[in-house]
Amino acid sequence: MDLLCAEKLSCTPADHRAEAERAGELYPLEKILEKVVDVPGDALKALASLRSNNIKNRAFSFLSGSLLIDCSSRASPCPSLQAMARAGLAESLGDFYYVPYTALSERLLEYLPIEDEETQQIKRPYVVSLSGIGGGDVVEALSGYISSAGYFLWGKVEKILTKISFIPQLINKYNTQIDILIKLENKYIIGIKYLDITRTVHMGFSAINDYLRYGLDYAILLHPHVNPRVHRSVANRIGELEISPSGYMALDLLNETLYIYRFPKHNTYLSKYISSHSQSMALRSYIESL
Repeated sequence: MDLLCAEKLSCTPADHRAEAERAGELYPLEKILEKVVDVPGDALKALASLRSNNIKNRAFSFLSGSLLIDCSSRASPCPSLQAMARAGLAESLGDFYYVPYTALSERLLEYLPIEDEETQQIKRPYVVSLSGIGGGDVVEALSGYISSAGYFLWGKVEKILTKISFIPQLINKYNTQIDILIKLENKYIIGIKYLDITRTVHMGFSAINDYLRYGLDYAILLHPHVNPRVHRSVANRIGELEISPSGYMALDLLNETLYIYRFPKHNTYLSKYISSHSQSMALRSYIESL
């Protein structure tokens, strides 16, 4: 496949699937874990920066979470990406570097000798081409596209549910509808909350807090694309709040583009609150019952 479809904004669901399968075959996590010892410490910090959206370069993403970074300027983190490519954790493609989603795994990052970076202001998003997504209902369009691609954020999709109005296992605790619920083959569960901010004064912070409280492994707030200034403001505000583990994206259906302003991090509520842990078990029971 042509990995540069990401930069050309021409990636179809088949391209996203092919990229994810290629990444899994050429860069399996076990291989990445072996090769990481050959990467200089400074270069390893670039992995954390990439996962945290803390770079200024033009960058593109696949639905799998793999990245394509524009290094035509050779500015940071490009020297680090070059070192990663030499070690087999990345790939040089002309002026771009391709970083497979397996190299951005939290399982890898949590064991690396990297200090947590201070919260930084997000300057620009990762751009995802969704060629062929079409229009209509946002939730159905995006969930259908992800289902066709078969991969989403570091894993293969096993099941997708939409607009869940009631979960019997969470009776009296389920206050906010989960718009898109994705179960991956690695057993992680991702929830996406869509809110049309052009029709309300609310940003969706309370709703995404409910998602985290439900015990989802990853929670993502999704808005329609308005303008970069608004989305940067929302993304940086999320980073200052307790809901900071949540991801943030903006969808432009007309131009078939998804903007990733924040990758989600694993839900810290699961280790903070017993109630979230128990609700997570109930949620998984519901998914398995379907």
